[in-house]
Amino acid sequence: MASTDKTSTPCTAAASACKPQDPSESSVKDGPAAWVARAFDILNADPPEAHRLATAAKAAADPDSSLGGRARHALGMTECMLGRFAEGCATLLDAAETLHRHGPVLDECRAWRDHASVLSLQAGDAQAAVKAFERALALAESVGDLTEQATVLSRMGPVLGHSGQAGDACRVLQRAVALLADGPDRASYANALDNLGYQLIRQGDYAQALPPLRAEVALRDLARDRLAWANGQSNLAIALAGTGQADEARAIIDAVRPVLNAATDTYQWPDYLMSAGAVNLLLDKPEAARVLLRDALAVARQSGMRMVEVDALVQLSTAEERCGDLAAALQCERALRQAERQWLDEQTASRVQVMEASIELAEKRAENQALDKARAELEQRVEERTAELQAQMRERDTAQRLARFWSDHDWLTRLPNRRQMQALLESQLQAAEARGGQMGVLFVDLDGFKAINDAHGHLSGDRLLRLTARRLRQHLPPGGTVTRFGGDEFVVLLPDLAQAADAAQAADRLRTAVLAPLKLDGRVVSLSCSIGVAIGPRDAATPNELLRCADRAMLEAKGGGRNQVRELDAGGQDRLERRGRLRRELGEAIDNGRLSAVFQPLWSLRHGCLAGVELLARWHDPILGWVSPADFIPVAEESGQISALGLWAVREAVAAALALQAAGRWRDDTPGRPGMRVSVNVSTVQLADTQLVQRLSEAVQEAGGQPGWLELELTESVQLAEDPAYQQRMRHLREAGFTLAIDDFGAGYSSFSYLNRAYFDRLKIDRALVHAGSEAADRSAVTGSIILMAHRLGLQVVAEGIETAEQIGLLAEQDCDIVQGYHIARPMPLADLLGWQPSRP
Repeated sequence: MASTDKTSTPCTAAASACKPQDPSESSVKDGPAAWVARAFDILNADPPEAHRLATAAKAAADPDSSLGGRARHALGMTECMLGRFAEGCATLLDAAETLHRHGPVLDECRAWRDHASVLSLQAGDAQAAVKAFERALALAESVGDLTEQATVLSRMGPVLGHSGQAGDACRVLQRAVALLADGPDRASYANALDNLGYQLIRQGDYAQALPPLRAEVALRDLARDRLAWANGQSNLAIALAGTGQADEARAIIDAVRPVLNAATDTYQWPDYLMSAGAVNLLLDKPEAARVLLRDALAVARQSGMRMVEVDALVQLSTAEERCGDLAAALQCERALRQAERQWLDEQTASRVQVMEASIELAEKRAENQALDKARAELEQRVEERTAELQAQMRERDTAQRLARFWSDHDWLTRLPNRRQMQALLESQLQAAEARGGQMGVLFVDLDGFKAINDAHGHLSGDRLLRLTARRLRQHLPPGGTVTRFGGDEFVVLLPDLAQAADAAQAADRLRTAVLAPLKLDGRVVSLSCSIGVAIGPRDAATPNELLRCADRAMLEAKGGGRNQVRELDAGGQDRLERRGRLRRELGEAIDNGRLSAVFQPLWSLRHGCLAGVELLARWHDPILGWVSPADFIPVAEESGQISALGLWAVREAVAAALALQAAGRWRDDTPGRPGMRVSVNVSTVQLADTQLVQRLSEAVQEAGGQPGWLELELTESVQLAEDPAYQQRMRHLREAGFTLAIDDFGAGYSSFSYLNRAYFDRLKIDRALVHAGSEAADRSAVTGSIILMAHRLGLQVVAEGIETAEQIGLLAEQDCDIVQGYHIARPMPLADLLGWQPSRP
């Protein structure tokens, strides 16, 4: 679709409108005023000469005067004509502000108007452009100049329309049309009519678009202004097609084609093709529209007209869809997203340049004022200003390379991205081989990041990635580079190693840096990482193989318990293959009943009876043999199978409770003597699941049990204390009827603060504290303090890992409630549990 505002720049309209209005100044034959007038006269015909005259006038005129402001106005327009839009926009802003202080109102109005036009057309800053237009309009209204008001409104309308404010655009253009209707400037009147009709077409209001477009066409003369005539005719054809007047629409659009020359009218030709395409779409001829729109798209891409390319893709997608070619329509949508991103990048770069140029001019004015006020501090101020300008120059260089920068850097962390990492790795490996040296590659993967991301939300997860990237950068050895590989993975390059061991030492420093607790949105979070180390060219001679070695070593570190640094040793590949097989076989084991449950009794020291049992999963694979929970539980957490494993454990626990009841071994709650529970471990990964409560409740109900029969053991974690999402999940579990125990207390970031939140029923002291307490009196005071504090909070205490009668005696003295360990009984199958009688304590 065509519009008059597309066929001219703000510079072309300014030459006649911005000539000096003072006859005495315009009659001067030689001097700044004459140079300014001459610059505006030849602005379109000879931009370089106009720029030379405007530059001379600016240098000769008093900068704080009306003439100085007009000289800068002319200079800004010539800079725009020569393609230096950032400089021109800043100069126009400077001119407008100078004329605000010293010039006639209309001169200031025109400067603001042209500044707004450049902002909208070249920088794509519609919001700032509308503000500048509104300021110009207010000035024109203050002096009652109707022609200038109409000019401002006519330019402001398309800007509002392109920024999505269609209603405001039409109102503004209708006002411009009304102001110009009875005036002598018929060309401006025709342009305003065309812009109004175009905006009405964009809204789909074809009937209302017909009157202004017919009036405009009547004013156009083909011989005098071929392009404007073609614009008006094309828009009229679209409006006619939209109102069902097919014959007249076809006749008009066909008549326009021979008038245009596709070889010379580079912009107008694709605009015509889109108009013809729009007519055919409205006349329900999508096949014909598709041919025209494809031609328009090809011309737009060849000529680098990004805005036209976007408009063509929008219409072509509709045409392809209406032709029934959904694949082609989808391809258009994808191309549209890419073109819009490229257009946005170009506009962003232009805005940055405009902003920098404006800041530079403003700072120069501030500097001059400061120098006038404080001459005595000249030398110091010059030195400070020099440093500031150098910093600004570096920042400006960075802004000018913005597009190239983002092609090589990650948008979230600003680290080099995978593409740049590959290039750096290749060059550094070649350099190491050439000098007979070594380089290191560290593959860093964050442990448990998904659980934190799910619990805190993606925005907090993004912030955590930025904080981690900052830590990695801060603790890099000299010459090292940290890059973001993707997701929660980073790759660190160490290009010049004195010895291979330096890489592992650097990796351990990075691991320690990541491990330190940090605050995330007011909550304390602890994060660890697993790091794989590879040395080139020792481990591999090509970049891809070297990176693969580091990745494999990282997987070994993760499989070995996480929070480790590993180098890939001779048996590393076998362990990785085993881990991959575990991942594949575990799902089948859960589905096909190849998992088994064993139960370890909990013995009440207070009542001398069975106080419950803990369910432990066991897996015997026909080929792999017995697989330790220490091996398959981390695999289940990483692969997402932990949820299915947890539901299996819940069903087995209910079955065990039912069997114990049938055998008369079950005890319900009674006053002074708590009932039995079957304990089931719940992973932190499971706790991040927002559907956890519903899943567990449904599994218990399907198995024929009650939530009160189960005790869910949660591993101690600092997240439990700080994260509202976890706190809410635990509260909902209690409300559903489950009892909660905190497991391995004292093994990590122990804190009594979250025990006082009424979430837990039992506290299980970690076996390491139990063993340490039995070895030294001062250490036994720790377990005694924990038991005392837990009792005051109304919690039962379970001591894990009991292996000797001496440990039981010490815990009994400290008033511990329940004990569990090999000294009481080893884990056993359910059949053995039903007949079990304790031989100790």
